[in-house]
Amino acid sequence: LTMYVSAAVGFSSAVIALGEAVIDIMQVLGYLEPFVELMEIPLAENDKGSESIDIIESIEFENVSFKYPKTDRLILDDISFVIEKGQKISIVGLNGAGKSTIVKLICRLYKPDSGKILINKKDIHEYSYKEYLSCISAVFQDYKLFNFSIQENISCKDISEDDPKVKNILDMVSMSKKIESLPNGVKSLFGKEYDEEGVEFSIGQSQKIAIARALYKGSGFVILDEPTSALDPIAEAEIYENFNDLVGDKTAIYISHRMSSSVFCDKILVINEGKIEAFDTHKNLLKDENSLYSKLFTSQAVNYRYEKVMKTYSAVNDIV
Repeated sequence: LTMYVSAAVGFSSAVIALGEAVIDIMQVLGYLEPFVELMEIPLAENDKGSESIDIIESIEFENVSFKYPKTDRLILDDISFVIEKGQKISIVGLNGAGKSTIVKLICRLYKPDSGKILINKKDIHEYSYKEYLSCISAVFQDYKLFNFSIQENISCKDISEDDPKVKNILDMVSMSKKIESLPNGVKSLFGKEYDEEGVEFSIGQSQKIAIARALYKGSGFVILDEPTSALDPIAEAEIYENFNDLVGDKTAIYISHRMSSSVFCDKILVINEGKIEAFDTHKNLLKDENSLYSKLFTSQAVNYRYEKVMKTYSAVNDIV
């Protein structure tokens, strides 16, 4: 009788374990489903180009107009401008002006309704999509960090040894001290979804990791589309200053609701209601006190000085 009871208990335990395994498998399949759907999406129009490209010498918008699918409102209305290799460009404007739409078109997420976007004097859709994207490093506001190590999140590849390039870039985005304080350093796992000892970052810290990923890729053309929105104005200004130094002779486009990025740029593209209001240097744009750029910059400068005073006041109080 004891033998039968033991067998029944063992069988019961095995069934329970099998049930738990099935649940775990279903959870894993649930995680995989979005990735399977992504892989099944045809590249369609984006994959038709065949021209090779390894470096972006110039970007030109030629009478480009665009409206999003199933809408009638023009987000961009007959805009034209040229960005030369090595230039740092800040795109500014009010909400809904079309700033992010410009970089989405550059990244070939959409096609213009009219006009052309030229890279090195050729229509961007003539280039191989894969090669084209290899020339661009973009960080959007809705970036994604994965449940891998911090080093893998930045490098997007499996590295067994500590990568000095990762450490250097972490220092540039003011995250090296934070990462070095972790027990496993850059090998610490991000998130607690698969490991209870995984690291969780604030929104601002996560944004810095996303920026570090773009810098690590090393493309000749870099886009930052409001990835620093969770940082305070002073921290954002420091990020942009360091970023501009690290970018060096690369071409870069910065988009931010704040104007801190504009000071470090060669030219500022001012968008207002889908049209280009101005495309000039920071110094020249400030000469017109009634311009949109001048008003935006002046109003934010007041807030920036207030933030800086409060930050200094807080630091003094901490010391006292």
